[in-house]
Amino acid sequence: MQLENRCLVAADRAAAWRLLLDLPRAAACIPGLGELTADGENRFVGTMQAQAGPLRVTLAGSVQILAQDADKGVAQLLLEAADRRLGGSVRANVTLRLTETSPDQTELTIQSDTAFGGRLATLGQPLIRRKAAATIEEFAHNLGQLLGESGFKHGWTG
Repeated sequence: MQLENRCLVAADRAAAWRLLLDLPRAAACIPGLGELTADGENRFVGTMQAQAGPLRVTLAGSVQILAQDADKGVAQLLLEAADRRLGGSVRANVTLRLTETSPDQTELTIQSDTAFGGRLATLGQPLIRRKAAATIEEFAHNLGQLLGESGFKHGWTG
């Protein structure tokens, strides 16, 4: 499943980049995501709890920074996680792109190519898209607050 979400963060691109690539700090902005801990170079492990429709899942897995280019404001991540209780899994190749829209505002684009397995695959794309959009919107809001910017503005398209 291909997903693309966008949000505006009230910060310059350099500040947003520093925060996004500090994955343990940025992870605190994602609803339901527990603490990320380092597991080697550019690799982190953690858990996330989420409810999508009738299913409540606890995903345990990893996120790895595959590539990053600060000059272009682009990073590539690989996320892999599973819920052993339900027998569901998720694997996502994610591209983060930051585009400065003004000196104090940056657009964050999150593109992902996501594959679901097991019971998670039975939820259906509309439900997963709605859950992803709501999660991204809350992430953007929390990211803006963490950056300490007053007048934070956010919005998303899915």
